[in-house]
Amino acid sequence: MYYYILDPHNIPQKNFERQQAELQSLLTEFNVSGEMARITPLRLMQDLVDTAASRGVKTLVACGTDETFSQMLVATKDRDFTLGFIPFSKDTQLGRILGMTDLQTCVKTIASRRIEKLDLAKINDSYFLSYLELGVGAQTNKPMGLIASMKLFAGSSIDLKMRIDDSYDISSKIMGALIINTRGTAMCAGGPVGNPQDGNLDIVMIEKLSRFTAARYKQEIESGCYEKIPGATAIRCQQIEFLEPRGYKITIDGNEVARVPSIVTITAQKLRMIVGKNRTF
Repeated sequence: MYYYILDPHNIPQKNFERQQAELQSLLTEFNVSGEMARITPLRLMQDLVDTAASRGVKTLVACGTDETFSQMLVATKDRDFTLGFIPFSKDTQLGRILGMTDLQTCVKTIASRRIEKLDLAKINDSYFLSYLELGVGAQTNKPMGLIASMKLFAGSSIDLKMRIDDSYDISSKIMGALIINTRGTAMCAGGPVGNPQDGNLDIVMIEKLSRFTAARYKQEIESGCYEKIPGATAIRCQQIEFLEPRGYKITIDGNEVARVPSIVTITAQKLRMIVGKNRTF
């Protein structure tokens, strides 16, 4: 049984109503209809997931934004669901990763039910499938002009201190870093960094670049493919403890999720996800 959780938060009402109606039609057409529940101030994500569990639902599908899916991850509380995602916003990070783009493609993917087991990363009490950002990492997938990319490296650097796998410390002066489970960028696809099925986290860091180098590697900076930039550092691990600078913001897609100090961990093959053929892993 499919249970679709619709979230109107951060979506214009007119767009949400239109997409809800189109989704209902497509679910019937592809014979994957099920119960549809909408988040309201009185019916929160946790309530809807608990209801689904009590009814013996096996497949939960978050319909909304990346934040909708993140909330669903937290609400499942390690219960045995297969998860899906249908973005109601254009070009979402998670949609790119999973190969879930327009509504028709998403519903066809749900109907074909290709399931992959994926690693699940966690920072403190927040789960994520994608990556964390520090410093200029928050500019990933945000197109910049040539001048803006050069100015980006004119600011002050970060004196970052981390403890890796509870065994050794690293101190580095960087401009930005990504802590990657997986990435939704076609330019980075197919490489060793960001495989969400290998049981590892990848840290990629860049130091201060000259204006010429920043301009030359503008695409790599924008896409988060730091490992392709000369002088970048890449580390593979399973746990990261951020120690300093205390109070520094850690973001996902530009939105703050934690501050230093924080601990990041990975659990291999934790999720059963419905994925599309155009996924980036």
